[in-house]
Amino acid sequence: MAARGKSSGRGGGRSTGGAGRDSASAGCLLWLIVFSSIFLLFVLNWGRIKATLDRTNFNEIVKNQRVTEKPAPEAPSAPAAQTPEAGNQGRGGTTTPVQPPPASPAPGGVATNGGGQSAGDQGGARSPDATGTQSPGASAVSGAEKALDAAQLPKGRPATLYFVRIDDDGVIVRQNVRRMIAASDTPLKDALDALIAGPDDQELGQHLVSLIPSGTKLLGVRVQGTTAVINLSEPFMYNHYGIEGYAGQLKQIVYTATAFPTVHDVQILIDGERHDYLGGEGVYIGKPLSRNSF
Repeated sequence: MAARGKSSGRGGGRSTGGAGRDSASAGCLLWLIVFSSIFLLFVLNWGRIKATLDRTNFNEIVKNQRVTEKPAPEAPSAPAAQTPEAGNQGRGGTTTPVQPPPASPAPGGVATNGGGQSAGDQGGARSPDATGTQSPGASAVSGAEKALDAAQLPKGRPATLYFVRIDDDGVIVRQNVRRMIAASDTPLKDALDALIAGPDDQELGQHLVSLIPSGTKLLGVRVQGTTAVINLSEPFMYNHYGIEGYAGQLKQIVYTATAFPTVHDVQILIDGERHDYLGGEGVYIGKPLSRNSF
């Protein structure tokens, strides 16, 4: 009885062990089949997988990520500079004052200190720098030169004006003068305004007078071709010197206007209207007058 029990116990153990080995073999076979199927699907679909990877730049992304994750080498730190004061303290325990380096001559003969600043800068006077800034002395010289240049420039333009001189016998003599008048865009009008205003103090000292009646005003002037049309106010119609006075005042206007090379003759208007005669004694002004008209 005991022998049978042992035999059956051994047989049962062997049966149980064999079943376990069969189960493990079956599991391995199942996983082998699964992996084989996956590998087969991977091989069959390799073209699609490769195209997808190329389209999404998967390989480049992985490569860039590896490069980014790689730590950069650290730069070696420079040793701390030791000042002369620290070195002196380490040896003897006392601090020796450090003298600044002596001033060295910079280009141009100007001494500079250790910081590159010239001795002139320390004193307050600055020389011209790269931006064109000048020292106060240079500015004063430049201002004086500009003032001298301005004084030498003409303050107007020269004009030829015609006045008259009455000699001891009562003869009226025409006299031209050169005068500086204000410069503008209307030189003919400026010259006529100066003429109508009369002689200045210097010209009066030369016994020059004007026969243009007092109160005469220049109302307008324009040039048509080679004719200057000059519009004068009504007082120009009356002259108490008689026929000689009328001729004299006309000569002053005509000669002054024709002193300009572009003007050959003058048409006189009174208050904007053309008259045939000037004054009651009759000096004809119905047509343009030139220097040859007198």
